Amino acid sequence: METQISKFKLYATLFALGVAGGSIFIIPYIKFVFYDLQLQVTGMTNTQSALLMTVFSVASLVFDVPCGMICDKINSKKGLIFALLATTAVTLLYAFASTHYVVSLLIWVILAFLTMGIYWPIFSKVLNIIGNKTGTAGRSGSSFGWYYAFNGISAAVLEALALWVSTRFEDPVMSFRMAILVAAGSTILATVLIIFLFDSELTAPEAAQVKTEKKHSGIEMNQLTEVLKNPSVWMMMIICMIAYCMYSMMSYFTPFLTAVVGVSPEASGVFAIIRTYIFLILALVGGLIADKVFKGTTKWIMLVFFVTAVIIGGLFIMPHNANVMLISIYTLIPAALVQMSYPIKYSVIGEIGVKQHLLGTATGLAALAGALPDLVLGPFIGSLLDTRGNDAYYILFGILIVLLLIGCFCCWRIVRKQKAAELA
Repeated sequence: METQISKFKLYATLFALGVAGGSIFIIPYIKFVFYDLQLQVTGMTNTQSALLMTVFSVASLVFDVPCGMICDKINSKKGLIFALLATTAVTLLYAFASTHYVVSLLIWVILAFLTMGIYWPIFSKVLNIIGNKTGTAGRSGSSFGWYYAFNGISAAVLEALALWVSTRFEDPVMSFRMAILVAAGSTILATVLIIFLFDSELTAPEAAQVKTEKKHSGIEMNQLTEVLKNPSVWMMMIICMIAYCMYSMMSYFTPFLTAVVGVSPEASGVFAIIRTYIFLILALVGGLIADKVFKGTTKWIMLVFFVTAVIIGGLFIMPHNANVMLISIYTLIPAALVQMSYPIKYSVIGEIGVKQHLLGTATGLAALAGALPDLVLGPFIGSLLDTRGNDAYYILFGILIVLLLIGCFCCWRIVRKQKAAELA
């Protein structure tokens, strides 16, 4: 299979997809870098900011299944172009309507449709096809690793450009608006790259794949029941949920550094870009460690959960007069571990004995579990920040430690079951 695809076409397609992913999610996750500026300009409270992500998550769940069915019937390249161009239009609207909270809520719903409803299933489908055509069975992690490397680099460059542009203006409103316009320009750039670099031949097996899936469409509920009977599936769902909690909570390091540590908003934004985007290139490293060293993603994630819990615990004993730069750099350590584990978390599905024709159902359940933090934890944290002030960050860190230890237990259960199966 690999000989049918040139290396240039392969990596050009992965690069185009990476830039698309690095640009299309800038606005829905804009608080990761512009948390303070967004609240200042829009007048939102922390709770309202968290509610935006809750709305985004709920809408994503609503769009997930029907949009996935639609994406199986449309051309992948055309679907990506539509999602990017429509996101550009919505981004331009937000640039001039960000102070209207109701409009913002509507925009986040539309973004959920475009990013998680259209872009996400197409990107995932394409990467799996690429993995099947260029490697051996079950080794699509390489294509995901390269994707996230390109995604992280491109997102870091684009976010850094937006951050730099925002510092060129004294008026906060104009600063925020120009940052949003940079995001609009980035999705236009991604559209051009998809048009010229995305190789449609890579998705040639789609038609055959759809025919195969249709044979099982009549027993969908039975498939769901069969998957849920596997205890390891529940463990996997909790692992994916906690992995997302670990990833999502990184965004609160940005206001933590400014409000508690005393870092300037600009410097805190730079650290946010490093944590959220530049470190994405570590996904390749994490995948290699999981496959070559631990011989399994679950074992690697279990170690990451434990070490991250210990590092987060270190913030509780950090002296209040500690060097500001030292604390800022310290926050990069758990971020690095997150980016070496979070992007490959779905690999756990292949280690829990789920049958091949049920992998899609298991993945849907994992996505559902991953959305729960934004539905529940996000609004809770936002309210906590509004009512408890700086003490809220340490409550947040305590919650994260407990969740990570629960995740360690779930990983251990899966690993123990794997060993038992090997000895049987």
